[in-house]
Amino acid sequence: MPSFLITYWPFFVVLAMVLAGLALLRMYAGPGRLPYKSRGRIMTNAEAKFFRVLQKAVQDDFLIFAMVRIADLLVVDEGIHNRRGWIGRILSKHVDFVLCDPGTLEPKAAIELDDRSHERADRIERDEFVEHAFESARLPLVRIKVAGSYESRSLRQVIDDALANR
Repeated sequence: MPSFLITYWPFFVVLAMVLAGLALLRMYAGPGRLPYKSRGRIMTNAEAKFFRVLQKAVQDDFLIFAMVRIADLLVVDEGIHNRRGWIGRILSKHVDFVLCDPGTLEPKAAIELDDRSHERADRIERDEFVEHAFESARLPLVRIKVAGSYESRSLRQVIDDALANR
């Protein structure tokens, strides 16, 4: 055994204890930084453009929420066969906008802004399921095609018609 190890063994023991303590502290104190970063904007340019017209169309009659998970709008009753499976089908899906009563915050209608991605086969299947789910829950789902511009009065009429058919 080299002589410097014999001479400095207390130093190496203390160093090993400090390193082990730091490793334990890091393990039990949790991560210093999680692997998340800000996504940035929550809306595409088309969605933001539509949102501004939607605000004019509904004025103070509704509060508008964007990017809402369907599982936060629809529930599956206890005791339903394969309940977890039904919840799983809506858990990772969202709608673009939700109109809520400003006093109670009860959802009154959901809005999907359909761009070209909704023409894909997988999106068509997804959209059909979502429409059926909203029909079953008796919560109107309004589909609007992405356009270069929108007219707030006609948008309001579409919303009013959907609410009247509820």
